[in-house]
Amino acid sequence: MADNCPFHEEKTASFFVDPVAGLWHCFGCGAGGDVFSFLEQIEGISFAEAGERLAEQCGLTWRTGRGEQAQAQRSKLLRRAVKLTAEHFSANLHRPSGRPALNYLRERGFSDDIVRDFGLGFAVDSWDDLLKFLASKGISVEHMREAGLVKRGERGSDYDVFRNRIIFPITDAAGAVIGFGGRAMDPEEPAKYLNSPDTPLFNKRQHLYGLAQARQELVAQKRAIVVEGYTDVLALHQAGLKAVVATLGTSMTREHLRLLRRYVDEVILCFDADAAGMAAALRNIELFEGSNLEVRVMVLPEGTDPDEFVSDEGADRFEELAQQAVDLVEYRLKMLFRQYRNQGSDALARAARDAVDVLRRVPDRTRREEFLVRAADRWGRGQPQRVASMQAALRMELQRRASRQRSSSGRRSGRWDRSFISETIAAQTEAGSSALAELEKELLSAALESSEWAEQIFSAVRPNDFQVAEHRAVAETVAACLESDQEYNPQQIPQQFSEQEGTYQLARELLLAEPPGDLSRELVAAAIRKLRKHRLVSGLREEYELQTEDELGAAEEERVEDFQKLQQRISRLVESGELTHDHPDYQRYLRVMTSFHGKGQFDFLEHPSAISADTDSQIPGDVHDQPSDREPKDEGS
Repeated sequence: MADNCPFHEEKTASFFVDPVAGLWHCFGCGAGGDVFSFLEQIEGISFAEAGERLAEQCGLTWRTGRGEQAQAQRSKLLRRAVKLTAEHFSANLHRPSGRPALNYLRERGFSDDIVRDFGLGFAVDSWDDLLKFLASKGISVEHMREAGLVKRGERGSDYDVFRNRIIFPITDAAGAVIGFGGRAMDPEEPAKYLNSPDTPLFNKRQHLYGLAQARQELVAQKRAIVVEGYTDVLALHQAGLKAVVATLGTSMTREHLRLLRRYVDEVILCFDADAAGMAAALRNIELFEGSNLEVRVMVLPEGTDPDEFVSDEGADRFEELAQQAVDLVEYRLKMLFRQYRNQGSDALARAARDAVDVLRRVPDRTRREEFLVRAADRWGRGQPQRVASMQAALRMELQRRASRQRSSSGRRSGRWDRSFISETIAAQTEAGSSALAELEKELLSAALESSEWAEQIFSAVRPNDFQVAEHRAVAETVAACLESDQEYNPQQIPQQFSEQEGTYQLARELLLAEPPGDLSRELVAAAIRKLRKHRLVSGLREEYELQTEDELGAAEEERVEDFQKLQQRISRLVESGELTHDHPDYQRYLRVMTSFHGKGQFDFLEHPSAISADTDSQIPGDVHDQPSDREPKDEGS
């Protein structure tokens, strides 16, 4: 019967074992051999060590050549050294010197059974306690150093690595001790936790704490919960949740995933949201995607760790949260949009850009498409048009980056160096102020939301009212679409431009930009008034449309390159009492005001005395903000 190969990631089982011949072979990766080679590769040990272990299990004596004998003897001595050390630390925990450490463990709620099952111990506060003990057992200082138990100081003398620490023995999958972790008893100790260094027996990137105790349950459940702390493992095991292991002061590695793949199909990461381990996992999504494991993220309430949570809430509640764990990719996308939420359309554009970075790390096209749809739905908040726009944007950017990656030249230039989403954020014109540019973008974004908003906006403004050149180009296209006989479709607006143009990028971002949550006729009308005010005061508008054919001949008078000077002249005329109805400056001012808001809106201006010396209150766009006996019939038209 075939099974999945433990030496490479695969979806179709291709690993076969012949128990009679004692041979194994994977038709997927081509690996194969006998029982010795299997144990060598699966445990990362030498041939001599594999033979010795198999012989021991069968009650036989293993004989090897001289070289293999030397290597096996060395390994045997190191294993004996760490085994004796574990026994010594365990004995220390139950001696008077270890009473504070044992009391600490009991105060944390750890039972005597947990202390025994995990072999917990104590390293006394001495520089040479372990060194003397091992020496009395015939272990050389050289082997002590090689096993990571003692260090040589600057003065040439050796000293114990672990001092005044609670000890957590680290074992291999078979339960043999290979290293140690120690928690400082002294609160002033700068290194709260200390692990054994890498040795011929131990490498923190290849081993997981608690694997030997969890292995049987891992196989039964086909699921592993990975935490970050020794005490997290102890607390969960004590609560009856035994399919739990921990990393050893490092992020999840390819070796960790390969190790877990021997036992489970699913891995649940239970790290603090702000922990280094979680940050590393989110940065290395492709590592998990290539593991052929289902990797999910379990989220605990903020500020709690697994140890505290299971102690306060119980095992059942912990299991409920485990069942609610979400896929690692989906969790990353969710965190992105939460990070940029309620920060405006530019922030959402950055979220979309970062979402593409995440999606590119998913090699399986079906899974990538599934996550793309979820991301678009979250961004669009269920609004069909916005969801469809986001899907189109993400797919397009994925295709562009894939094409760029396949490019044989390897050269990048200009706007193709950055994603179109990033480009739209930077799409600003030198002529426009940031406030006015944002105002224009808000109006265009609303116009691309629906035909109703587009008609309302472009019944009150014209494309030439937009100061930023790219904004004006988009406005011209929207206006042309509204005037055509075809049904207005905002999603077609970007397609009117070449994909290599900055205007295309801008139109796409405006289509994706989320309109204000309180979008209303009044809000749009206020934005229109502000736009016109900016255009007048800045003097960038060449000419405003007159309201009647009779006024067309006076177009030259309607030029407002210096509207502020016009206001100042009128103010002086008011102060001097020289302003009359037929004064040229007043007539020009009246025509400009009427051209903005239509006839009937400023009837009170037929009487010059109604203009106060504070002409700033009469700048177009501010008039309606002042108390008045006459309210406009429809500010949005």
